[in-house]
Amino acid sequence: MLVFFFCCRWTFILVTVYFALASIFSLDGCLNKCKDVRAADCVELDAERGSYVAPTPEENGNTPSIPSQSNTHEKLLNRKRAGIRGYIFQIMFQTTAGAVVLTDVVFWLILYPFLTSKDYKLNFMKVCMHSLNAIILLGEVALNNMRFPFFRVAYFILWTSTFVIFQWIVHACVSLWWPYPFLDLSSPYAPAWYVAVGVLTIPCYSVFALIIRIKKCCCSRG
Repeated sequence: MLVFFFCCRWTFILVTVYFALASIFSLDGCLNKCKDVRAADCVELDAERGSYVAPTPEENGNTPSIPSQSNTHEKLLNRKRAGIRGYIFQIMFQTTAGAVVLTDVVFWLILYPFLTSKDYKLNFMKVCMHSLNAIILLGEVALNNMRFPFFRVAYFILWTSTFVIFQWIVHACVSLWWPYPFLDLSSPYAPAWYVAVGVLTIPCYSVFALIIRIKKCCCSRG
């Protein structure tokens, strides 16, 4: 239970899962690319040996309509199967980007300087969880070519709301201290804090959206 008590650990788990899936998908893409290259090499080798392959009706142009429709239908099916995985992966990427920015901003601009700097000692792991994750994610942004539509901020808001609801359920069942003072419902300023954090999700998500737009503009000019 304590593993999920802090938002930074939720973000760390999300980042870990995202990069694990990214590694698996990249490896799968490399293997498929190698298979395509080997298949192309085999075709070229057959052509050099003088192997004759009878032309298909599509190549002769006798039946252009029916095969083209079946090929188009097959391409649409393949695109749909790949699209589901791609959309899920994009949603994870966009949620991870917003969560990393929100976690780091709240820690370095609110928690550490105003609330915990006196009796809070930093170590290597805490610095990594609140800064290195953003650096690694910026490297991912530089390497990938995924879309970052702004309307998917809804998934990031849903992720943040899930953490807040989790904290409410935990504190309703068990008497524990709040991990962040601005989540404490007994404070008279709690509504203002919750509104402020909710509003903060928009610029945190917009930061990565702006970075990706700048990258695309630079790449298109180059």
